[in-house]
Amino acid sequence: MKHFLRNVLIAAASVSLAASCSKEDTAGTEVSLPLSYINLDGVWELVEWNGAPLAKGTYAYIELTREHKFTSYSNIETTSNVAVVLTGEYDIDREDNTVGGYYDYMDYKQWSHRYVVSSLSAGSMTWTASGDASEVRIYSRVDSVPDSIVPSDDTPGDGQLPGTGTEDGSAASVSAAKAFLY
Repeated sequence: MKHFLRNVLIAAASVSLAASCSKEDTAGTEVSLPLSYINLDGVWELVEWNGAPLAKGTYAYIELTREHKFTSYSNIETTSNVAVVLTGEYDIDREDNTVGGYYDYMDYKQWSHRYVVSSLSAGSMTWTASGDASEVRIYSRVDSVPDSIVPSDDTPGDGQLPGTGTEDGSAASVSAAKAFLY
């Protein structure tokens, strides 16, 4: 009987030790999520672009919805603090784990790349341009786009570049969008 109890206690201690080791091994790492509209749904801030953080005062946010819509806010390619706001639709391809899209403004122009989505978690994701591994964007999930950069009704937005009044796919709008956005 003593041997039986000793073996049970050793087995219980081994199970307990193994369980605690596996918890320590995964502590601090986020679980990778499958690419889906539900997992992409939310507001994402660009925190790193091609291996470097964004310059001070520069920002880019993209809001992705479950309904396959996106709205982006960025001042990367402008000399103004006013956001260039672009809207459109996006799609995902689960076979090659990519996301791509097109703009509402600019005659439904497609993004310049599809992006392989990796390291997708509840708090961050990485996009790498298909065919251009040097184009890498790391996003962090945030609660919302800051109110201070959301254009009001009397400021340029929705595809306009500040001071240009262009929202119909003109060269200025297209070039600004292509330079940074998708």
